Amino acid sequence: MLGHGIATEAIKQMCRYVFEKTDIVRIYAEPFAENLASCRALEKAGFRYEGTLRSNAIKNGKAIDMKMYAILKADL
Repeated sequence: MLGHGIATEAIKQMCRYVFEKTDIVRIYAEPFAENLASCRALEKAGFRYEGTLRSNAIKNGKAIDMKMYAILKADL
């Protein structure tokens, strides 16, 4: 099922719902930098890359980077 756009479509629908039903104007995500599939799904859903959060999490005892992505209500 990889590569069928299911995650991207779920992200888009969730963002649309939140923006339509609440007064939230910004949604952000912080995937692990090494998780290229999650980063790509966010980009395809309209999220913009804002930067890398260096050594932002500990995974298996090792400090790893995370990326910051965000989408604004005005972007839709």
